[in-house]
Formats: sequence, structure tokens, C-alpha cells
Amino acid sequence: MTELKTDRLLIREVLASDVDGFLRYMREGHYWRNVPIEPPTAASIAALLKGCIDSTAKNPRTDYFMAAVDKVSGEIIGEAILHVRSVRWRQGEIGWGVSASRTGQGLATEIGEAMLSLGFAEISLHRIFAQCRAENLASRRIMTKLGMLEEGVLRENVFARGEWWSSVQTSILASEWANATKAQVSQC
Repeated sequence: MTELKTDRLLIREVLASDVDGFLRYMREGHYWRNVPIEPPTAASIAALLKGCIDSTAKNPRTDYFMAAVDKVSGEIIGEAILHVRSVRWRQGEIGWGVSASRTGQGLATEIGEAMLSLGFAEISLHRIFAQCRAENLASRRIMTKLGMLEEGVLRENVFARGEWWSSVQTSILASEWANATKAQVSQC
């Protein structure tokens, strides 16, 4: 069982009983507006969580969809995602989501940092990338804070809710992450 801790969050494996916690924030337009899915339902979230629970048994494990839980309240406030896209080439993709009531507090950045640490320090990935809808300026700022460099725009690469979306892709290499981590430690 994977469990990560940040200053304010416990990032843990999802449980079948988490449906209501995820539904609470995922059904908000703020959440799914920039995610290429239909508005979530209890049934769609239950199916998502079942798939995530089943994926923990794969060897090697390539999918991590985890609950981001506020350490104080115990409330699920978001999600933390890492997909190993290529075991052979040691590449992964990270993502995050945070409840509208908790945006602007740096929690998505904490989630991103934790997933980078999982990918680089625990799984030994070489390269991690992230994508977001081009109009999603908040996620683009988070990617920059994480030290990810913009690689470009994938033009109209996602068809969602009747329209084509373009995505921005960023990445960070293990060596860049290690150097940034060392610099942060030396500043303390």
C-alpha cells in the first residue's frame, strides 16, 4: 500500500467507500470543466475507484490514482495521479485535482511534488510529463512551480463534450528534479 505525506495532506490508496468523498468535489463544474470527462456520477466514480483498486495488484504497477486527504479534517480534498506510461523508457505522467473550496492554497502543488517524488525517488522514472487543457492557466502555473518545462501545445488532441481541445505538455527529468531538490535542501 502506497502512502505519501506532505505538510498538509495524506495521499493514500483509494477505498471503495470513498465514492461520496470524491463525488463531493468531482461533480463541481470547477473540477470537470477542464477534464475531458462527462460530469461525474456516483456510478462513474464507483467504477473509477474499482478500477484503481484493481490496478494496485498489477506487477509492475503502472497506475496510481490516490486520494488526497486533509490531515486535520480527514476530508478527501482531491486526487493524486501517476501513470507509468513506459516501463522500458522509465516515463510517467502526473496529474491532480483539488476541490473548488480548496483551490489557491498550494495543495495541488503539494500533490504534484509528492507524485514527482513517488515517480523519481521510489519508481526510478527518468522523465515525468503533465498535460492540461491549454486554457487551464492554474494547472500551467502549478507545472511551472514544480519545475516542469513547457514542451509545446498539442493542437486539438482531445475531443470532449462536442468540441476539440488543445493541450499544453510540460516535463521534468530526474536529474532536473534531483538538482532542484538539492537546492531546496541547501536553502533550509
